[in-house]
Parts: sequence; structure tokens; C-alpha cells
Amino acid sequence: MTQPGELSAALAFGWSLLLKLGLTSAAVLLAVLLGSGNLTLVVAGPLTLLLVVPAAGLLARLYGGREPQRAFALGRAPTPQLLLGASLGVLLQLPAGYVSALIERRFPTPPEQLQAQLQQLLPSSSWMAVAMLLSAAVLVPFAEELFFRGALFTPLLRSGPESVAVLVTSLGFVMAHAEPRNWLPLLLVALTLGELRRRSGSIWPGVCLHAAFNAATLLFVFVTRPREVKATEASWQIALGGAVLCAIGVWLFGRVSARRLVEVG
Repeated sequence: MTQPGELSAALAFGWSLLLKLGLTSAAVLLAVLLGSGNLTLVVAGPLTLLLVVPAAGLLARLYGGREPQRAFALGRAPTPQLLLGASLGVLLQLPAGYVSALIERRFPTPPEQLQAQLQQLLPSSSWMAVAMLLSAAVLVPFAEELFFRGALFTPLLRSGPESVAVLVTSLGFVMAHAEPRNWLPLLLVALTLGELRRRSGSIWPGVCLHAAFNAATLLFVFVTRPREVKATEASWQIALGGAVLCAIGVWLFGRVSARRLVEVG
């Protein structure tokens, strides 16, 4: 039987950059064909799925062995882990939002670009809002977790320490996103996603976290419907409180995961 190949950290970064190239090219094509409206965001989800899932499948065949469930870390996760993952997705908005506000204050985005981003996030109808949520908070999180915390994470665990797998997949995930100003706040999310994958052995808690994080961003815009983007006054106290709650949530997640391992054993 053919043994799965070894995946080094450098090679994992290379795969992440190839994925970034594909996603960036797709985003440019969408912008040319559809502009920057709601429909672009809706179509981006299925397109991401079409690009990322085959890439994850190729990685699984090369490095993951013959068992897709294990290669993609699709094992069942208990309900408490899923709920804690979703809760962390909401809580991470606080420290990640604070870091984003600091970056925006130091390196302001042109007002016209901010306004275009806002218009893309404001749904033109209730049906469009549902489609946007399905795309950005269901399809994209599943596809990205399948690739980074599934097909990429699994072989890295065989090649080195768990901490290296968490760090490499987190950096690869961050680099796959086009806008560098978002990399630092996304790194907070990515490291948490990697830690949940490490502790649970499954991508599903991370999918719940990722979905909740994206959904919280969209729902805030849907509910408040701001007419313009204003500079936010970030509160370090709220951000610190959110970070502490996130740390507690990860600790609780570890306790739940450890208890499950004892029960299974």
C-alpha cells in the first residue's frame, strides 16, 4: 500500500500561496464581471467551494492517506464543542475588531473604498441577505476549514509538533486573504481555529467558529444598516474583556475535549 507523502512547513506554505493565487484570480474575475454589489458576495461562496474543495482533495490524496474522513478531520464533534466554537466566533469579534480599528486609525482606508465595501454588505432584499449569509457564513467557512484545518493540518501533525501545525496553518490561512491590513486580526481567529482543531481532532468546531464570526459581521451591518462608514473609537477594555472570555472559552473547550477522550478511552 502506498504511504502518504510527508508535508513540510515550507511546502504547506507553498500550497497556501497557490490557493491564494487561485482565490485572488477568481475575485478579480468576479469584480470584472459583476462589479462590487451583493451578487459578487453571493457568488463568491460557491466559487470558493469549487476551487478549494478540489484543492483539499488533491492534498488529501497526496498527503492524507486512503481514509478521507481522517484526512479531512471530519470526525463527529460533540454538541458542547460545537456550541463553544460558535460562541468563540462571536467573542473574537471584540479583540479582532479592536486590532482592526487600531490598524485603520494608523493606516486609513480611502473613504470611497470603505463606502464601496459597505454597499456590498448592505443587502438589497431579504432574500439577498439570506443568500449572502449562506455564502459567507456557511460555504466559505466550510471550504476554508476543509483545506486548512483538514487537508493541510492532518499531514503536518505527522511531520512535527502540534504547535507547528497550528502555526503553519494559521499563517497560511491569513496569507490566503487578499487584504494585508486584515492579516493581524485574522491571525487571532486563525490561531483559535487551529487550537480547536488540535484539541478536538475535528474541523466541525472550527467550522462553527468561522461561520459565527462571519455571520456576526454580516448581521451587524444588516441590523444597523449604517449609511456611511465612520471611524470607530475602539475600547481596549472591551477588547481585553473579550480576549479574556475567549481564553476561558478555549480552556473550557480543552476540558470538554479531554473529558471526551477519557470517556472514549
